[in-house]
Amino acid sequence: MGSAKKLLHNTILLTAASFLMRTVSVSFNVYLTNKIGADGIGLFQLIIAVYGMTVTFASGGIRLASMRLVADSLALQKHSERRIMRLCIFYSLLCGAAAACILAGFSTLIGQKWICDPRSIPSLKVLSLSLPFVAVSAALGGYFTAAGKLVRYTAVQFFEQIFKIGVTVFSLRTVISHGLEAACIAIVFGMTSAEIFSALCSFIIFRLSARKSDTIEKPVGIIRKMLRIALPDAVGAEMRSVLMTVEHLLIPVGFRKSGSNPQAAMATYGIIHGMALPLVLYPSALLSSLSGLLVPEISSQNIAKNNLRIGYMIARVLHIALIFSVGTAGIMYFTSDELSTAVYNSSDVGFYTRLLSPLIPVMYIDMTIDGMLKGLDQQVSYMRYNIIDASICVIFVWLLVPVFAVKGYIIVIFMSEIINFALSFRRLTMVSEVRIDLFRDIVIPLLCIISSGNIKNIIFTLFPIDYGAKGDAVAGILICAGMYTVLLRLFAAINSEEISWMKRILAKKSGGRRC
Repeated sequence: MGSAKKLLHNTILLTAASFLMRTVSVSFNVYLTNKIGADGIGLFQLIIAVYGMTVTFASGGIRLASMRLVADSLALQKHSERRIMRLCIFYSLLCGAAAACILAGFSTLIGQKWICDPRSIPSLKVLSLSLPFVAVSAALGGYFTAAGKLVRYTAVQFFEQIFKIGVTVFSLRTVISHGLEAACIAIVFGMTSAEIFSALCSFIIFRLSARKSDTIEKPVGIIRKMLRIALPDAVGAEMRSVLMTVEHLLIPVGFRKSGSNPQAAMATYGIIHGMALPLVLYPSALLSSLSGLLVPEISSQNIAKNNLRIGYMIARVLHIALIFSVGTAGIMYFTSDELSTAVYNSSDVGFYTRLLSPLIPVMYIDMTIDGMLKGLDQQVSYMRYNIIDASICVIFVWLLVPVFAVKGYIIVIFMSEIINFALSFRRLTMVSEVRIDLFRDIVIPLLCIISSGNIKNIIFTLFPIDYGAKGDAVAGILICAGMYTVLLRLFAAINSEEISWMKRILAKKSGGRRC
């Protein structure tokens, strides 16, 4: 019961913090959209796509490596966290500095030839300064997660967001009259400043909280383990990131080839990637938090060869994830117009949100499975699947988008997520015991959320009260979520044993029973 209790409490903490930060992030996106427009958001998203590729290289798989190494050290009671983290931070600084030099050195070429917009060049140079700090933060984030020191970690993340927004708003007000190039520089200056602030705060907290090693583990052994975990994750993530960056850069080009004018193409890309997808992914904070916490938890159980416990955890988590993701998909589908109007004041965003909502269960479950596979030491397979998925996407973006424009791109998004999910789920079935009740885990939740959405529509038709955009969105979500919960309980998708289990691990003190 103790480990389940700790996992749930940490998940609740991370989820609450993640929801808060995502709310801040979405609100900030709305502010940026109002300031620089949809085409400005499109240019900014292309800059971020290139930056994301270099962040992946800078991190070098170190977050997963530090998380796994610290979790295994704690499970084996070696207590060598400081020694592990010194090596991880040194490795992250090397990777971060190399990535910074590459981005700064090639920013002119990237801006002119890849992004095809010279206005992006200064922003790329500013972002290069953040990469060593991003890498160090990744290593320390893995440590805080594995060591269970999540209050401090989430506090740093929260203040990083506040710091970024403050610097960005001040900078934007100063330069907004100088055009889109200056606006993008102001935004990325805020991001860079926040990354430096976050890395310094995280390092100070680490030095104050990490205990000194009371056992000696040879550095060569730690380095070997670190590279065995980090390099496959880094290679797979980097290759996928490169391919995804190529994919994102090809999308506006494909839109233009299909007949759209450049500004309209950039605006469409901005709506999908800068507005609709963040809205669709917003509720995934619960599962992304759980996925991250599963890595050290499953890793420690895997070290102990506790296969029964691993199977139990996987079954529980998949059941929760399926119920949550199916419900979220339905709520997004039935309230997309109200949500898009409340958040962005745009019907176009509502259309794309509704279009992408059926993909939510696939995206969310894939996210959860990724954490399970990493905890089971399957990072090489994870790397392989990411490369396959991204390669297929680039090919289909190149073939479909110039012909079918936005429709082609939506097809590519669906294909990408389904392929990645299918490969990851197949691997999970090969390395663990996966138990899914098709009727209870999928069919019943699907019928319940469809019924809930229709009940919401009937109520809105019979009682057409105008609560305003935000009020209508909140009312629609509450009706759908409330009815969905009632129907799940009524049709035993959530049974009494699970409710009792949840109550036990939420209790302040665990009893004598073990699960």
